[in-house]
Amino acid sequence: MDGFSVDMGAFVFTATYDTAFRICEELGLPLVRSQMKFGHLRGGRWVTTSPEGSLGSFVRQLPAAIALGFMSPAGFRSGTKVMRQIHRQADYMSFAGDSPLAEIDDDESFGDYLQRLGVPHKLQVTLTGPLKMVLGNPRPAGQALMRAYIGETMLSGGAVSMPERGIGSLSAALAAKCAEAIRVDTPVSRIVVADGKATGVIADGETIDADAVICAVPGTKVADLVPELPAPVQRALGTINYSTGCRVVIGVEGSPLPEGWHGALYPEDDDAPLLMDRSKFLPACAPPGKSILDLLIGRDRAKELIPLDDETIKRELLAAARRNAPPGSALPGDDEGVFFRVYRWEEALCMGLPGMLAALADVPGQLAGNIDNLFLAGDYMGIPSVNGALSTGESTANQVADLLTSTAR
Repeated sequence: MDGFSVDMGAFVFTATYDTAFRICEELGLPLVRSQMKFGHLRGGRWVTTSPEGSLGSFVRQLPAAIALGFMSPAGFRSGTKVMRQIHRQADYMSFAGDSPLAEIDDDESFGDYLQRLGVPHKLQVTLTGPLKMVLGNPRPAGQALMRAYIGETMLSGGAVSMPERGIGSLSAALAAKCAEAIRVDTPVSRIVVADGKATGVIADGETIDADAVICAVPGTKVADLVPELPAPVQRALGTINYSTGCRVVIGVEGSPLPEGWHGALYPEDDDAPLLMDRSKFLPACAPPGKSILDLLIGRDRAKELIPLDDETIKRELLAAARRNAPPGSALPGDDEGVFFRVYRWEEALCMGLPGMLAALADVPGQLAGNIDNLFLAGDYMGIPSVNGALSTGESTANQVADLLTSTAR
């Protein structure tokens, strides 16, 4: 493990300067920016896509465009509609903390959206495949949020930004900064509400009095902590769901993927994981000459794997990846690797039913006048992303500071 940096956080920041970037700067965390090159297994053969926007790149990627379903008459027509709409709504298609995405969140699911635009099956696999591998089934989720996942990458030329040693370094730096105020292994079982106000929390059997409470647990757990929530708030929280994920990271000698590849996708195979070479976009996470192979799978397959032991999970994901290994790759054997770790996420990334973003945008107003000093924060209260979560945390902290200042006068 010496020299390796492994964390279990999400790996994408928004492409634009936002709250997460500013906080990293304030904490002294250097950022790195990468443009991603991916291989895609389609129809039994591998093709690659690169975000480079030159004419030469377009010509080189014509075989990929054909394999991905963009060049058939129906695919070109409907694909152009999807991309044109994303470009036209570029101001909404962002994970930035101030994104107005909730304004275009309606009752249409992503699956219904693709059907309405007449997207043929082959191209639907292309548009849903990466989302499906990371998030689970994107079709029942709201069209606005799923299109934002596509738009966030497409509009930024495939570039992503990260702290140079991974998103875990941000969590560690924040924890160190707030060490005196943090209690670990102290679960909160109840937020105490009396006479329309949050008066404290019950944590590990102890009641901790408070003048205000910020609740930042996953959205699916809020109602259990605060049964007194107004009915409209409970209905809004009922629109939240999370993907399930299972992840294996393996320290390896050399590069596990073909030269220049950041990752490999198996969108037509429900058992094969998304593969990433972490050291390609985060060179500081591995010593020179070594890499970290990241295997990530979502949807029902993750739910099947989670109860299994670590060795079995690693073996099954590697076997699925090796069935159709990218040409020129060097995927490890079952017993190879410097180390490995397995992560199980019962609740991974926030998905949301159609209308979730719009419904939750009304929650602060619905709490006001009912439980004035209770504030909700987290990915589901903003744009479901690192930026959205940090932005809601910062804004609610400022609201609490203003509230306490006003009541102290």
